[in-house]
Amino acid sequence: MLPGECWYGACAQSGFEMPFDESSNHTVQLDPNVTPNQAAPLLCSNLGRYLWCEEPFDLCVKAGTLILTSRGIPELHEGFGSLRGAYRQAQSQHFPASQKTPAKKFFVRPQYNTWIEIMYHQNQKQVLEYARSMVDNGFEPGVLMIDDCWSEYYGCWEFDPLKFPDPKAMVRQLHDMGFSVMLWTCPFISPDSKEFRELEAMDALVKNKDGEAAIIHWWNGYSAALDMTNPKAQDWYAEKNQLLMDRYGIDGFKMDAGDGYFYHYEDQMAQPVGPNGQTEAWARFAARYEYNELRACWKNGGQPLMQRLADKNHSWGTGGIAGLIPNELAQGIIGCAFSCPDMIGGGQYADFQPGAVRFSEELFVRYAQIAALMPMMQFSASPVRVLSKENCEIVRNMAKLHMQFADTIWALAEAAARTGEPIVRYLEYGFPHQGLEHITDQFMLGEHILVAPVIKEGQRERTVVFPEGTWKSPDGKTYTGPCEAVVPAPLECLPYFERCGE
Repeated sequence: MLPGECWYGACAQSGFEMPFDESSNHTVQLDPNVTPNQAAPLLCSNLGRYLWCEEPFDLCVKAGTLILTSRGIPELHEGFGSLRGAYRQAQSQHFPASQKTPAKKFFVRPQYNTWIEIMYHQNQKQVLEYARSMVDNGFEPGVLMIDDCWSEYYGCWEFDPLKFPDPKAMVRQLHDMGFSVMLWTCPFISPDSKEFRELEAMDALVKNKDGEAAIIHWWNGYSAALDMTNPKAQDWYAEKNQLLMDRYGIDGFKMDAGDGYFYHYEDQMAQPVGPNGQTEAWARFAARYEYNELRACWKNGGQPLMQRLADKNHSWGTGGIAGLIPNELAQGIIGCAFSCPDMIGGGQYADFQPGAVRFSEELFVRYAQIAALMPMMQFSASPVRVLSKENCEIVRNMAKLHMQFADTIWALAEAAARTGEPIVRYLEYGFPHQGLEHITDQFMLGEHILVAPVIKEGQRERTVVFPEGTWKSPDGKTYTGPCEAVVPAPLECLPYFERCGE
């Protein structure tokens, strides 16, 4: 590293370790990617340099040195002046913007996922009850995702008739309420099923080194996997999805799993892409749907993909709320602009089981405030069920705040589709060389809105770092930067500031 140099990128999951500087000591395996989130073979520097490699690399940062271990040859490019300059050059050369966005509704309305409320027991009755409860309690309808176990088994992409006796009527009712409806899905195929036999005969499954269908141990058991580099597998899968859209009115798909660590270099695939190549192909397939959601992505920058952070704990640490902002910032600097923080309150269902952890209404409220001025906000645990009336009102107001900024957020999404620039940005990205390199508990929404949520338990004020310019809070108070100021942050308040004269 050069004197004073800070580096950002490689993977979203390491965001809370960034920037990497001379004091950093961090190692992450990306070949294959063992993190549960987006990653790319890219690192960008505040001094206008960037590293890119066409192949995955493992990264070790220590003693002011970046050590990249790769099957390919990393390339160092320099002379671009700033973090923004380095990113813009890398983006234009290696992952140009697609000129497309995911569905507008993702950005301008709240999202709802049935996972925490119903878990592995998805059924028509409770899905409708969840949707009605949110609307009846003043939450605007948006995108609703029916999560895992709506079908009988993996690969049988048809509603389980015992759980969903009339799915067409259910989807019609959800549409009438104002929801767009998505279904959870994955690339796995239950073995000993007719779909497995059909796909094996088509040679459309990932095969192990012996040429037999690979049986993969993943979080829900043991399954075969579609080879998403194989056009036959893509056509088969697309046909199943299209039937769901035509028959029931499904709008799109939450495409889970696809992680690189499920695969091996010894596996036999239609294309010689390696483990991360399956992840990349999975996401590229998802891009054909306007309503899509991904968690695992590799080198998919610039594409019209809705990319959510991995499930976070219901906690105040970096595995929970403290990881949201830095990891979201890291998503942006590897090209994943259309980003969504985790489900509000945390996405680990075990945290919501009786006796699992100490549930904190304060934590849930602060989660919602972080999401309110990010590109998207997604509910799963129902605020109506888990919060007092007073705190539910605060969270409802945060959802309303998101909608108040809908035009701004959507304009930024359209700009990201054209230019590839992040929507959520490091302060260093917009205000280079002002000593802001290490600010990762605040973020810029575009160029003109500074957001400084509370991420510490019990905190009712916080120090905000203001870049150059004049910044106005919602109550009309102004701050002239560069400066630091302690601002009030009662539980009902999200500190944010708009740049005056812009």
